[in-house]
Amino acid sequence: IFMKSIKSIAVKASMLAAMTVLASAAQAATWVDVGPASGFVIAGSTVTYSPSPALQVKYYDDNLVPQSPSDIQGYINGVFGTSLGAAVSFCDNPTSGCTAGTTAGLSGGVNSYTSAAAYDYLAIHFGQGELVFHWAAPVAAGTTFTVAGLPKDLSNYRAFISAVPEPETYAMLLAGLGMLGFLARRRQGK
Repeated sequence: IFMKSIKSIAVKASMLAAMTVLASAAQAATWVDVGPASGFVIAGSTVTYSPSPALQVKYYDDNLVPQSPSDIQGYINGVFGTSLGAAVSFCDNPTSGCTAGTTAGLSGGVNSYTSAAAYDYLAIHFGQGELVFHWAAPVAAGTTFTVAGLPKDLSNYRAFISAVPEPETYAMLLAGLGMLGFLARRRQGK
């Protein structure tokens, strides 16, 4: 009985060690700042892009799944601490399913994307990696984005624009500030 208990403990310990290794491997993928300058290196390849420079460029060294525009929007919101609206334009694969986007899909080659709408966040998925570009000012509609030197074939693009407050939000803010000013002035009068 004593030997069975020791064997049982040893088996449980080895299973726990294996689970720990698997958990560590699952957590190995992280977001890394690689930009903003063009000419950064990922997975041994020098990646260049235009228009450059972006304000930030982040690289995720694994697959983000699923790859729908709304899911990518959620990942970007979490990583960049923003609240993007729905994708303004996207291309689901290198050769079809695009809304105003085209790409050659080449590993190491030049890939391009042209959006019919302005955007300031662009996520591109390739092989087992994700690059997200964020520009300080929106990239104008009709501007061609190019990227070269990706270590694996390109899969898709997702373009987003930062949420802009509605005019009613500004009106409420101004009304609130006006009310605070009025109350402060009344207090000084007393």
